Amino acid sequence: VEFNYADFSSTAGLTQVSTAGVTSNALYLTTAITNDVGNVYRSTAIPYNRSFSFQWNFECTGGTSPPADGFCLQWTTTNNTNGSAGGNVGRISTAPNALTFATYTNNSFIWYKNNVAQTTVGSQNFQRNLFYWADYNHAASTMLIYFSTTNTKPGSASFSLTGFSFGATNYYIGFGAATGGSTANHILRS
Repeated sequence: VEFNYADFSSTAGLTQVSTAGVTSNALYLTTAITNDVGNVYRSTAIPYNRSFSFQWNFECTGGTSPPADGFCLQWTTTNNTNGSAGGNVGRISTAPNALTFATYTNNSFIWYKNNVAQTTVGSQNFQRNLFYWADYNHAASTMLIYFSTTNTKPGSASFSLTGFSFGATNYYIGFGAATGGSTANHILRS
């Protein structure tokens, strides 16, 4: 299954839950207001128990200094649920797998498996416009995460996650983002 959104001039095939909506062909999950949360999902669930690659462009900008709180990429069994505000960065607790990119104080990357933090890497700067890639190898149960300030995939992964797996269930892939007492615009660009 392939899906591509070069921008969000059309949101056909997407389910938005409390997002700020589309401005200038970019999907704003939150705007720079306190305790804001928004989620967007593919409207169709598909199987992820196979190898796949995924690419996205996300920007965290504006608001307070430091901006907050961050965003997540998640696989869920429902596409109509809003995640939690603040430090939960829009992640929902039923997501079997989620990758969170926090932008407040610790600037950390966390992989959640069955709602339990597996890997935490601190001191990352996600407070800008970045391009991301995720390559999942089902046979090896690994996920490689790359990010760059340009739309050129780096030669080596920023994070390597082992034991990453999906069951036979069909999942909705989606993004969540949230603010807390500090704020930012969380913008999905492609």
